[in-house]
Amino acid sequence: MANLPVERPFDNFRVAITDPSHFFGRTALLDTILQSPFQVRILLAGRRLGKTSALRAIEWNLLNPNTNFSRRAFPVLINLQLEQPKDLDNLRYLLIARLREGIERWKEVPTAGIQQMYRDFLSRVKGGEVTISFLKQINIKLNINNPDYERRLDNDSFQSAFLKTLDELRNLKFEGVCFLIDGAEFIVRQNWASDAWSYLRGLKETGTAINSFLGLLLSGYRDLKEYQQRVGSPLLNIAEVEWLAPLSEQEAKELIGDRAEQEEVSLSEERIASILEWSGCHPYLTQQTLNIIFDSHHQKEFDSNLVAKLLQHHQNDFSTWWNAAEKSSHFSEVDFGLITLKMLLRVDLMLVNLLPLMGNTRLVPWDLLLDLMLKPISGPYASSLTHQQTRPLAILKIVGKKCC
Repeated sequence: MANLPVERPFDNFRVAITDPSHFFGRTALLDTILQSPFQVRILLAGRRLGKTSALRAIEWNLLNPNTNFSRRAFPVLINLQLEQPKDLDNLRYLLIARLREGIERWKEVPTAGIQQMYRDFLSRVKGGEVTISFLKQINIKLNINNPDYERRLDNDSFQSAFLKTLDELRNLKFEGVCFLIDGAEFIVRQNWASDAWSYLRGLKETGTAINSFLGLLLSGYRDLKEYQQRVGSPLLNIAEVEWLAPLSEQEAKELIGDRAEQEEVSLSEERIASILEWSGCHPYLTQQTLNIIFDSHHQKEFDSNLVAKLLQHHQNDFSTWWNAAEKSSHFSEVDFGLITLKMLLRVDLMLVNLLPLMGNTRLVPWDLLLDLMLKPISGPYASSLTHQQTRPLAILKIVGKKCC
């Protein structure tokens, strides 16, 4: 009887990384944020490219008391897809509430290595009473009998709460606050979006006592960029845009090496090269490819048909995101990877229909199949494909070699 699959952290590496020892790459992004944490930035990337993991890495690096950067910002990570603020007043309240809760959690973390300190920080929970108590102390009255009204702050109350918190942060060796706003495309879909962007820009540009001590990093997908291009935005127009790409080959190799060491599985250079080629150094695909390889090893199975297994288990992760009519060229590398996965699925379906009709699988007309599959993506996509982006086409030839 085959052994059960190995239990792995982060839901089998499907969710955001919260342990520094499992995080690889993004060095340039981290350095940029740590050097200038009080600016406005937008972090854009395709799905599953690790935006939330990158925000987590920024969070633990900003919290790290042993960094050499002169101006430390206290990080406040807010997931808008989870919080779903109802209006601008509610958003202001959430910013202060998560800031206050984060400070109270950090105060209770004993000094240790950042890995242990961050683990302790995430494990501590603070409720809404922390914010209510703080606001009462600075004479901001809330209607406790009305929970909806309770979770709202006007501009004056927000600024008072923020400035009062700055004094407290300085005692903790932080100079200000950097809000890490995940899923910022949520605001784009609201009828109060323009009011929110205008307000946040005003905090950064009107010469208030806040602007030099407030940083904003908004992460999102296509909606956020297309909103800026379509209607413009007071805030987005002053933001610096950072693009999250797949890992470099060296970063992906480091990830693969760490996973192999943890699983106690030896991988040949040829196998590592194949993983890089199959995954295109996409972090999620790399992790899931490794899961299949390691599971096959632990269960003593032969994993020659790895690509078919990868498609079987993970094609839905990508196929539901594919929408050629709304494709943004700024995500061309990720999109081309998705196109490749689509082509791989067609290979799989063609094989199912063609192979039973052929006495010798070596007679499969691979060149013809490639032409048939490439034909639908010629034209509007052809001009945007670079040499780097055509790398995934090698996967198709691998499929041919593996199946024949």
